[in-house]
Amino acid sequence: MQRVLVIGCGKLARAVIPLLSKNAECFREICLSGRSKEKCDQYKKKYSSDKQKIVTAFVDIRNMEKTLLMAKIYHPDLVINLAPSSLNLQVMDLCLAMGANYIDASLYIPKGSSTCDIDAEYAYDKKFREKDLTAIIGCGFNPGVIDAFAQYVAIKQMDDIRTIDIIDMNAGTNAHPYLMNTPMMTSLRQISSESRMWSNGNIVKVPPMSTQAKYSFPEIGKRNLYMVDHEVIDALSGEVPDATMIRYFSAFKRPFLSMVKILREVGMTSTTPVDIDGQQIAPLDFLSEVMPQQEDLVATARGKTGVGMLIHGSKEGVGKQCLVYTLIDHQECFEKYGASATDFMGAAALVSGAVMLSLGPWMSPGVHMVSEFDPLPFLKEIQNQGLFYKLLENAPELDVVSGSSEDEEE
Repeated sequence: MQRVLVIGCGKLARAVIPLLSKNAECFREICLSGRSKEKCDQYKKKYSSDKQKIVTAFVDIRNMEKTLLMAKIYHPDLVINLAPSSLNLQVMDLCLAMGANYIDASLYIPKGSSTCDIDAEYAYDKKFREKDLTAIIGCGFNPGVIDAFAQYVAIKQMDDIRTIDIIDMNAGTNAHPYLMNTPMMTSLRQISSESRMWSNGNIVKVPPMSTQAKYSFPEIGKRNLYMVDHEVIDALSGEVPDATMIRYFSAFKRPFLSMVKILREVGMTSTTPVDIDGQQIAPLDFLSEVMPQQEDLVATARGKTGVGMLIHGSKEGVGKQCLVYTLIDHQECFEKYGASATDFMGAAALVSGAVMLSLGPWMSPGVHMVSEFDPLPFLKEIQNQGLFYKLLENAPELDVVSGSSEDEEE
């Protein structure tokens, strides 16, 4: 799989492109495309080499006719989708039209929605099979690596899995005390939307921020967490159906929560469009345009952040609990890639998935997720890309309580 078309040249590209250049033996030619050709040209100048040719093109995936014309001229073997997840279906249509394989890092989330529609991407399964093409969806860190963690534990550590708690420590500081190191819109949607969890075979919804927990994470320490909605719930509920409970917890800084509380009270976190001089715009979409962007914070981020999967089950009839996790240093990540820790984690997973496609293990007609393949080669590959993970056996319990608190971390 020598020719790759990258669609989208935003913040995730900061980490994806250096990793693609590191894997020139798999990807001999790359076309970087996006709405900012100037930015694509900058990456070309920096990373093009004798071992890997890089070309660039202007692309607006919303203009399918012009995008398809460019794509057919380039004729890639694989399309790596870095566009917003609301455009996933358009990029999948593009792949079908020109006969290319597909991979993305995030599950499809319709514009204006706060939850993913995994069924919309799986609906393309028959079309990809008929074209003898492979589509890998949700091959980021979360979902993606997290799904592989669950499969790894099921194979190596436990005979059955009862409960899963994903713990996103969201740790580290930056120059803006009221902003997180993760993307603003991701955090806003998480704490403004109903929280969903998998409970005894069903998706259960609870009010935003109504379930709190505390956890002591390796090398980070104890933090306050809140159960939030996350697309990985949709993925894992289908992959580990026998689990009685699957939840996602994330930490947030106190100033950030105070800011969001005010925004919520004045209606600025709503996803319902309002009419402003004949223009329909959702208040939350407006905020995404005027608030500082994550790329403005990356250079000032300090400390470590971590994401882990706390799993409770049994081995040979004996109860067991373990934590599979990864740690990333914000400053080291920026100095090496010029990208945030969050983006690097997603990029390492995405490029690892592209390598698995290139080498053949994941080439299987239809639409697939990471969990459908042997997790061990994939987990080995993410380490080749610089993303390491650890296993903590006899991990501490997650202390869960109902109701919010005012003692969040500073």
